[in-house]
Amino acid sequence: YVRAFFPRVRFEIELTPPDAEHFTELRIRVNEGRRQSVGRIRFRGNTQFSPTQLRRAMMQKSTNIFSFITRRGVFDETLLNQDMSTIEAMYRTRGYLDVRAGPPEITDGWGRRLNVEIPIERFERFTVSSIRIEGNTLYPSSLQGAQVPIRVGGPASTSEIEAGRRAIQDFYSNRGYSQTVVREQVRLVGNNRVEVIYRIQEGRVATIRDVLVRGNTRTKDHVIRRELLVAPGDTLNEVRVRNSTARLRNLGFFSMVNHAIVPTEDPLVFDVEYDVTEGRSGQFLAGMGFSSVDNLVGFLEISQGNFDLFDPPRFTGGGEKLQLRLQLGTRRRDVELNYSKPWFLDRRMTLTTSFFQNDRRFLSDDYNQRNTGASVGLRKGLPGNWRVGLTYTLENIDVYDVDNDAAEIIRLEEGNNLRSGLDLSFTRDTRNSVWNPTRGGRVVLNTGLTGGPLGADTDIYELGLRTSYFLPVVWDHVLNVQGWARTVEYYGRSDRVPIFDRLFLGGARTVRGFRFREISPVDEQQREVGGQTSFFGSLEYTIPLTEMFRYAMFYDIGVVNDQSFDASFDEINSSYGIGLRIDMPGFPLRFDYSWQHLNSDHNERERGRFSFLIGHSF
Repeated sequence: YVRAFFPRVRFEIELTPPDAEHFTELRIRVNEGRRQSVGRIRFRGNTQFSPTQLRRAMMQKSTNIFSFITRRGVFDETLLNQDMSTIEAMYRTRGYLDVRAGPPEITDGWGRRLNVEIPIERFERFTVSSIRIEGNTLYPSSLQGAQVPIRVGGPASTSEIEAGRRAIQDFYSNRGYSQTVVREQVRLVGNNRVEVIYRIQEGRVATIRDVLVRGNTRTKDHVIRRELLVAPGDTLNEVRVRNSTARLRNLGFFSMVNHAIVPTEDPLVFDVEYDVTEGRSGQFLAGMGFSSVDNLVGFLEISQGNFDLFDPPRFTGGGEKLQLRLQLGTRRRDVELNYSKPWFLDRRMTLTTSFFQNDRRFLSDDYNQRNTGASVGLRKGLPGNWRVGLTYTLENIDVYDVDNDAAEIIRLEEGNNLRSGLDLSFTRDTRNSVWNPTRGGRVVLNTGLTGGPLGADTDIYELGLRTSYFLPVVWDHVLNVQGWARTVEYYGRSDRVPIFDRLFLGGARTVRGFRFREISPVDEQQREVGGQTSFFGSLEYTIPLTEMFRYAMFYDIGVVNDQSFDASFDEINSSYGIGLRIDMPGFPLRFDYSWQHLNSDHNERERGRFSFLIGHSF
């Protein structure tokens, strides 16, 4: 009954007196009550967190448009009472040590909805008056204190106090004192002031005798061991032991990874054991989508995340990745086969290969374009979250179905064009999430060379810089600042930059108030022919409405110039608008409506433009 949204169902049990044959009748009377779900969760007295932050941390959820499938919004009194402890713990991380949340107040709302109101009494914030470290003889307190995030005069945050304990523990573990025990104590010393005491029981340096791996029935032993940061004979470093466990989990093909530090006959020698459980590493995905650029498109994807090219007939267990993806739509047809080897030549360097055919009929009304080719690349990590990548691509670009009235620069490229290019990129990624980041950024520097010593039909080179930063504001509000600059130029035997390498802006992914590829230099007949330099910038401010829905406001600006290395902004275009983000797992949706602000003379002025995309913005 509760799972069917009847939260106030009641039962009355009645047993009749036994008859002559000692039988009784069991009668159950059901009072179903009203069919109700949790429609709204509110907070009274909350000042430290946004309502969305608190709701996101709670296990009791409110209904949404998908509740008829997910059963979200079922009222569960047990979960709701547990949420009171969760809310109190969140306030204690801000220094409100004597906060009280609840009891929740449940009232009938509109229709079949229940309203939940949670009172929060937070009293006063406690501050840290002093920090003491006791029991340390091997290292001075000043050195360990530098590892503690909590500061005198700051809030007595329970999370920072605990982080300080772990930091001191890790300080000793990193130096081999793995049996060190650290305990924290919070002592009231005055009006809303506390003293934080860390008591240390120092251990002795220990070493590792053996590293054991168990449970891998498909994955080769060397695939696991190359991710480990510890080896036999090393000083026992518990931080490295834990980090090795995290690296194994991040591989994505184990459903469970645990480690244990096992004593031996010698009290200062230990074995390290890693237990893994093989998970599902293969995937089959299919779906359909629609966007204002691609129109209707369907996709089919088969992938194996633990592939082994040289282990027939199973072809699994080598830690390699294989993906086959097909996209068929009204304006595109793509076939891609991708393979990657994360440890190439037994080094932490990724080899990637790809075979593709991309048939795109949405680029222009004047022509269609089909790219068929292959690429091979190497990627390697660098210090400071940087990665370097070098990729060689050989492809045939077929410009077909060219309209008789198309621009000359398009007609010049009609037919097959062989392109041989080398691309070098440097990437730094500090985002806290790949899909919905709230802080951090991504920077990509790239340069490409086509033709010349690499042969083929086209001689051009390209330079580009792209950045995107996510800045937290208040209450889960996020400001995204992004932009890029690109330039392309011909050299050698070429006398022009071909249409398939020229630059355009406009559409759902760039300046949203303009048609796809509308921002561009034009020829004498006012037809867009692309440019050789482009600049783009965007500000987007998102506000969470619920866990799944976010409201967006944005401003986009961009310019495309005809010549390379042309930094003029005479033909600038910009737009502003509002949008809605629906963060469904695996199927994020973006709806935007925008208005033009500035436009160049040859761009048609429009009242407003709607755009729709499946995917995230980076």
